[in-house]
Amino acid sequence: MSASLTKDDMVYMFMKFNDYKKIDEVLYSVESYVSENEYDIQVELILHTFRTMKQAYISDDFEKMCELAAPAFELLKTIDWDIFELHILATIIIYTPHHTISEDLKDEALELLNDEFYDNPESARIKSRLHLNLSMRHLRAKYYDGIDPQEINPLFDQCVNIAIPIYEKRGKTVLKTVILIRKAIFYGDCDKISEYLESFEKIKDNPLVEWTVKEDIVAFLHHLGDKITKPLLNFLIGYQIKKRRKELGMSTLDFADALGTNQTAVNGIERGFRGVSGPRLFKIAKILDVDIAYFYGDVNRKHTTTVTDVTTHKLMQIVSTLPEIDKEYILNHAKGFVQHKKASQSL
Repeated sequence: MSASLTKDDMVYMFMKFNDYKKIDEVLYSVESYVSENEYDIQVELILHTFRTMKQAYISDDFEKMCELAAPAFELLKTIDWDIFELHILATIIIYTPHHTISEDLKDEALELLNDEFYDNPESARIKSRLHLNLSMRHLRAKYYDGIDPQEINPLFDQCVNIAIPIYEKRGKTVLKTVILIRKAIFYGDCDKISEYLESFEKIKDNPLVEWTVKEDIVAFLHHLGDKITKPLLNFLIGYQIKKRRKELGMSTLDFADALGTNQTAVNGIERGFRGVSGPRLFKIAKILDVDIAYFYGDVNRKHTTTVTDVTTHKLMQIVSTLPEIDKEYILNHAKGFVQHKKASQSL
């Protein structure tokens, strides 16, 4: 696939990329190109950026994202910035060890955009992306880094106040709503979060909804404490249930069977349309092999062992209810069966 690609193809692919469902395919193409062609600093920037974007899409390990983005930041220090490099920076500006680093980079980028690229058609797009992504860095600074509100609030407000008019002018309603949701999260306005979330529920098959919007909300909701409303709590629990169920490769039918209910009820729970009682939530935690705190946004309480095969997971659930002596019997029987199977295959 990569044999026919050129450097211009790589740049174009990065500039137009917006479907995170295809991140593996795109990253494979870039890695193949890099392995088959001479070193090029712009392609190298694309490679590190896509690797960071993939990590951001598959997990919430911020330190890992910063680690993957670090080579790109180092490369940017060594070259002059053109429109392409500014696009790279606007994409990865979230992933710095401290929010002041992101602020300094943003100021340097804006100075360049206003002086040398003020009439470039890409300028507005880069500015809006800079401030959209920087708003997430400020959110993290407030809730995870514990930065003083007097320091971080004005910086966040500046991002919002600059980005929203640009999105309105460009007709980017979805992206405008993304930053409005971040504003609602930043100031703990749960009613507004629910209002904007409801508008996003009407958007189908949009990776931006699942990745940017809902993941943003889940990442910060548990920091709001007793401000969380019942509808948002139902959303949080349902979203975490669905996320964990899909990690295990378990269908809604299999999950419904294990829970002793039907798919309609499961869909209602996962979409946050209905709440879950305490006893049922404990049962769900056992089925999905997580601590109950996981459903309230504490992702660190997820078990480290993950069973991705549905049949194996079903067997685990059945065996877990048996006395120890019966578990030992089944284990020995399984070992004997496997040994017999291997012996017969070697004949």
